[in-house]
Amino acid sequence: MQTFKRIRPQIFPAKPTLTGANLPPQAGRVVIITGATSGLGLELARILYAAGATVYMGARNEAKANEVIHTITTSTAPSAGKLIYLPLDLSDLRTIQPFVSAFLASSTRLDLLFNNAGVACIPLDQPTAQGLEPHLGTNCAAPYLLTTLLSPILTTTAQNPSTPANSVRVLWSSSMVVDFLAPTGGVPAAELTTPNKDPNHNYAVSKVGNWFLAARMAKTLGEKGVISITQNPGNIYTPIYDRAPRLSVWMSKSIFYTPKEGVSTLLWAGFGEEITVEDGGRYGIPFGKWHPGPREDLLEAIREGGTGEAEGLERWCEEVTTEFR
Repeated sequence: MQTFKRIRPQIFPAKPTLTGANLPPQAGRVVIITGATSGLGLELARILYAAGATVYMGARNEAKANEVIHTITTSTAPSAGKLIYLPLDLSDLRTIQPFVSAFLASSTRLDLLFNNAGVACIPLDQPTAQGLEPHLGTNCAAPYLLTTLLSPILTTTAQNPSTPANSVRVLWSSSMVVDFLAPTGGVPAAELTTPNKDPNHNYAVSKVGNWFLAARMAKTLGEKGVISITQNPGNIYTPIYDRAPRLSVWMSKSIFYTPKEGVSTLLWAGFGEEITVEDGGRYGIPFGKWHPGPREDLLEAIREGGTGEAEGLERWCEEVTTEFR
């Protein structure tokens, strides 16, 4: 019954408070979106470009990125916004430092980092370039490294007198599976070195991991004026389901939403004026509200003096990414 109470508002979400239609102008703001060539990332890039932001698109496929840029810029009303592609492959930690270096050579500020890209349903025999379990490696270790390397510019942007308070943010993407599929404690310490063989289980663990990392980053970035939170955009049908069993996808069609609907959650998390540094580490749900009752075992994993799974994940991410800084 408790699980049903947790997932019901995520399956049948509240009406969005922020959409592309009522988002205020974003001229002068600089945004990074990972996974910006399809699904939610593409829709977010389209909206922020139209709003006048400078959007850096981190993605693997340059040809696809250039095609997306052409499509957005030719189909959108004239805008002061910019779309800039920089190569980034989150399944290979070696690409992250070059991405950050290229970005820092191009921009002197960073207002929003959307850690949007992710993978699902990847078997254990298809590890990352560094041999990591594909979900933990791509969905957790890579955005952890990216956020760590970008933390100095996020901090200087937040502390610039001209930057509005609570406007600099790091957004992490989670999933409803956190509430019903994640194991007790969310990210068991043993699975960091000996992963489970079930891809769905590992995906759920990585989505809890995104929340844990958002909470851990909030402790350090929050003191410097940067908000770090996670959000479940909703049951959005995107290319992440390309590897999912067709039967399960077909059975879920009735509760799927489109990226145009799901992007409202990201807009709320990124631009909702009611969100402050004090909300660091919290968990948002579709289409723009806080989770009404997160699992107690996951909250305990995050709390100082709790069971320690969140701290253990951060320590593991630190260990596996150190040589790529």
